[in-house]
Amino acid sequence: MHGVRRLYEQADLSELVALDDIDLTIEPGTFVSIIGPSGCGKSTLLRLISGQESADAGRITVCGLTPKEAAEAKAFGFVPQSPALLPWLSVLGNVTLPHRVNRRGGNRDRDRPDLEAMLREVGLGESLHKLPAELSGGMKQRTAIVRAFGLRPDVLLLDEPFGALDEFTREALQEQLLELWEQTRATVVFVTHSISEAVRLSDKVVVMAPRPGRITDVIDIDLPRPRHQELLTSPEFHAYELALRGSLRDAFSHGEVVS
Repeated sequence: MHGVRRLYEQADLSELVALDDIDLTIEPGTFVSIIGPSGCGKSTLLRLISGQESADAGRITVCGLTPKEAAEAKAFGFVPQSPALLPWLSVLGNVTLPHRVNRRGGNRDRDRPDLEAMLREVGLGESLHKLPAELSGGMKQRTAIVRAFGLRPDVLLLDEPFGALDEFTREALQEQLLELWEQTRATVVFVTHSISEAVRLSDKVVVMAPRPGRITDVIDIDLPRPRHQELLTSPEFHAYELALRGSLRDAFSHGEVVS
């Protein structure tokens, strides 16, 4: 994306600049996290990439297509903050639903993976036929992640999917997310407020400042993969956490912090 700007009209008819002069290149197959204060436009950026909203200025391409063209080509998978499971369908039913819908629409371009095997890999083998009401928060998010990966998307967008989970569950799901990503190597754009999560997951961390939302820093994370839990206590990991914390401090000081 180059020179991207996004405006919103407010109640008093004035314009709010949500994003301004965004320049960002994401290499195929990489895992990129976006981190920054509330109100800096992280989720807005995801909506622009996915074609849910349009930029007011600048250019965005996804795999050589416009965001809307990429969406029509089923290039995206999306995992929101809330897992958005259909309450009347089982775990397996929720995960397989997109494939059934695509088949009725005549889209046979993407082979269906073994979704039951993917569910078993993330610890849901005994919950295949349970309804969402019978699941914990972590189990619901596992289901949503498998559903997204099961579509074999070129680009997977995740908007703070672990934000409401306890630290232990969060770290376990981080590891499972990385294992699924290693299998598919989709391009991942991941929004988070957690510094340690951004360091653990990412090849690159994009730091944003608020009002107007803009990129203030991009930090490459040169840590070996696979990134198991023992890495979190290493000096190298802590060094990246400190660097990212300093960059976020600068982002706060240069932006208008919104309460």
